[in-house]
Amino acid sequence: MRVQESQSKASLANETTGLVHCPICTHQVEARVIVGRKRPWVKPGQRCSRCGSSLDAGWVLSFDRFDRAA
Repeated sequence: MRVQESQSKASLANETTGLVHCPICTHQVEARVIVGRKRPWVKPGQRCSRCGSSLDAGWVLSFDRFDRAA
């Protein structure tokens, strides 16, 4: 059980805010981004602030850097 707890805490530390391209309205909107080893992706379940569509298929254009040591 402790392994699962540490994995969930690690995933929370890798979450930041970023600009995401909405595939429906083709605007850049701010959303929560999960930063992985290979690439960043949009946190599942978010909606576009302009059109209300799902951002699950959106592209991450940029994201705020954070200190991984902290």
